[in-house]
Amino acid sequence: MTPSPDESEYGRKLTEARRALLRDVVSKRTRHFSLVLEDLKDPHNISAVIRTCEVFGLQDVHVINEVNPYRVTRSVLKGSYKWLDIFCHARRLACMEHLHSRGYQIAVASTAATTSLFDLDLSKPTAFYLGSETMGNHPDTLAKADVRFKIPQQGLTESMNVSVCAGVIVATLDRFLREQGRERYALSPAEQNTLLETFYERSAVGVDRNSPVHYLD
Repeated sequence: MTPSPDESEYGRKLTEARRALLRDVVSKRTRHFSLVLEDLKDPHNISAVIRTCEVFGLQDVHVINEVNPYRVTRSVLKGSYKWLDIFCHARRLACMEHLHSRGYQIAVASTAATTSLFDLDLSKPTAFYLGSETMGNHPDTLAKADVRFKIPQQGLTESMNVSVCAGVIVATLDRFLREQGRERYALSPAEQNTLLETFYERSAVGVDRNSPVHYLD
């Protein structure tokens, strides 16, 4: 019989307090929402978004680097990337197909949209796209989006920094999860068990043998 994560090789290396902390974090993780960063130029912006997602319990982040290559900047991420799954996609359309195949609706941020972030149907699994700092999302992405949305603003400035925009989105998602009950959108028991084993390993021996970064076509 397969041992429980607590009885595994890596689980035994951790204190009970550490295991309890990781169990609690895993119980609150969700894949109901995900953020997708499309060809951002500034690695600091990407890292800031990744840290925000980890803090608020989103497990998956997708990075499209068809134009601008991205490499993990550990000093900026402050260790947050260890507790996520970061999917790096070489092709934007392949990323969208990947997400659609997993049941996500594609929601693309656009200053020209008429639908507010606050009016989206968040009961649906949703992948939120954020485009590059200068050009926004690619025309192909906008054309194939299931919904376009904007963050309502009251000032004269047309747009916000992309990492700030991500913070507003993730905070909105967190409020939805708290109001609806995070347990409704938590990982399945099997997913939680697998993730807990991964967290135990990364906590005990680092990420060299179990990388949080996954490179896809």
